[in-house]
Amino acid sequence: MKKTLAIVFILTLIPAAAFAQWSVNFNYGWLGNASPEWKVYDNKPFSIWGNGWQAGGGLEYRSKGWLAFGSCGSYQIFSKQPAGSAELYGVGGPVVTWAGQSSWQAPVELYIRLIKSKALLGTNLKLGLGTVASHIGKLTVIPGTEVIEGTGETVYRPFGQISAGIRVPITARLGITVDYGYLSTFDRMVQELPFQLGMNIKW
Repeated sequence: MKKTLAIVFILTLIPAAAFAQWSVNFNYGWLGNASPEWKVYDNKPFSIWGNGWQAGGGLEYRSKGWLAFGSCGSYQIFSKQPAGSAELYGVGGPVVTWAGQSSWQAPVELYIRLIKSKALLGTNLKLGLGTVASHIGKLTVIPGTEVIEGTGETVYRPFGQISAGIRVPITARLGITVDYGYLSTFDRMVQELPFQLGMNIKW
């Protein structure tokens, strides 16, 4: 009986998989930093590290002509390394310098994509929820070689994302995608404006 059920399941699954609209996505993009101003001891990362770049990919299933579900992840690097100096208490005061390492983060999310039916360029709206691992680069103040609290650590935060995009078909299975959106953790400590150029491959 179990063998018969297994055969029926496989025979049902094969045609379903053949007609399923699965696709894989690869993307590369720029990150505009919209985080609030970083303040010492407030554990607010990234704004003094400037903008950055990201690369990622994901898997998507289009269940209807206007609706798709997917999951994706990426690695984001903020290449700016903060450094500077200041005179305490005005001119002639002791000089304090600081130097920092670059930061990175890795968001992973589940999303739905609402697709405009019969749109020539595959116009769509993406809504996602996920978790981001944010590594705040170590920031050291000299003299005293004091490491600022909260830097050099990795923090995990939930986030939401909304983005609008298009898909430009190249062949029946291959397309170029362009997406621009807004990502924010629920505490609003990490906020960014990702712009992504990618490749979508169906099978």
